[in-house]
Amino acid sequence: MVYCRRKEVYPMTETQERTPLSRKLYGLLAACCLICAVCGYVVGTRAGESRGAVDGYESGYTEGTNAGYDSGKKDGYQEGYDAAGSGYDNGYQAGTEAGYQTGYEEGRKAGYESGQADGYASGEAAGYKQGYQVGYEEGGGIGYDNGYKDGSGVGYDSGYKAGSDVGYDNGYKAGSDVGYDNGYKAGSDVGYDNGYKAGQTAAASRSTPSSGATKSAPSSGSSSNAAVSSGNASSAATTPGNASNTAKASGKTVYVTKTGKRYHYDNHCNGGTYYESTLDEAEQRGLTPCQKCVK
Repeated sequence: MVYCRRKEVYPMTETQERTPLSRKLYGLLAACCLICAVCGYVVGTRAGESRGAVDGYESGYTEGTNAGYDSGKKDGYQEGYDAAGSGYDNGYQAGTEAGYQTGYEEGRKAGYESGQADGYASGEAAGYKQGYQVGYEEGGGIGYDNGYKDGSGVGYDSGYKAGSDVGYDNGYKAGSDVGYDNGYKAGSDVGYDNGYKAGQTAAASRSTPSSGATKSAPSSGSSSNAAVSSGNASSAATTPGNASNTAKASGKTVYVTKTGKRYHYDNHCNGGTYYESTLDEAEQRGLTPCQKCVK
């Protein structure tokens, strides 16, 4: 509040009374002071009210705001807490359903893939084991049969060839020895017989009487020579037959192979594959007779 102090008005002196202008001035000054005091009062009152209103507004606003904030905070907290509980329940339920559905789909997918992989691996292992067993049994049987057949054929051929070569060599050696002995004996017997006959003929010719005694010896020598010649002639008589037989034998048809060491008279001997040739050609190739079919 603005207080205006009243100015004292002193009594005018005589001099002042004599001067009306001064009196007027003093009156005007007093009026101005009064006006100023009134204006100051009004302005001060207004300013005070205004300031008081501002301060009161600020104080009331602050206190009201604080009180309203506290009250609103408490009420809002309670309402929010209640709403939060309801939201929690709703969110929990919705989240449970969504999580269950998502987990169910993902679990079903993962379980399907895992089961498919495990089932495939298990089926593959079982199929491989079964297929291996069946293939092993079938392959073993077929392989054994084929191996036995091939091995038997190759073994037979190898054994036959080796046995044939060894048998031929042994037979050739034994036959050569026996043939030599037989030929030697036969030749000795024939030579002995021929010599014996020639000797008898010569002896007979010497003992036969002749007309001229002086010429008997030469005659006997001649007879002896003639006997020997006749013996040779008789031997020679057999030679053309032997030559014809040799000629026939040399032109005889034989059967040979491309790589074999024997010639055969039978083209089915030993089940071989033969082609025709002549005995001369076979002997020129150094082939020897088969001990089975050439006799």
